[in-house]
Amino acid sequence: MTTQNIYSQKAVSVTYARSHIKECLDNGTTALLNNNKVTGYIVNAKTFESMMNILDGITSVQNQLSPDLESKIIRAQKALNGIQSKSASDYEKYKHMSDDELFE
Repeated sequence: MTTQNIYSQKAVSVTYARSHIKECLDNGTTALLNNNKVTGYIVNAKTFESMMNILDGITSVQNQLSPDLESKIIRAQKALNGIQSKSASDYEKYKHMSDDELFE
């Protein structure tokens, strides 16, 4: 037997939701059940707008971080390639370098 997460305070059957849609919308978020399995959610406009604002914020942060993160990965790959070509005695020099020095 598998369990399913329900991401709302209220869960109702699809049949019930058809005849009580306003009540479901007033609740904020209502899970729709069909044969005791979540088949969907009814979300009112205020809740949906809040969700979209959160997603927009996450997307904005990802867009700001992505170029910087990609640049750091490329610099790290170059640094690792440089270290691989050095002898073991050079390791001490690299061990005490800052990230900026190492990634140059």
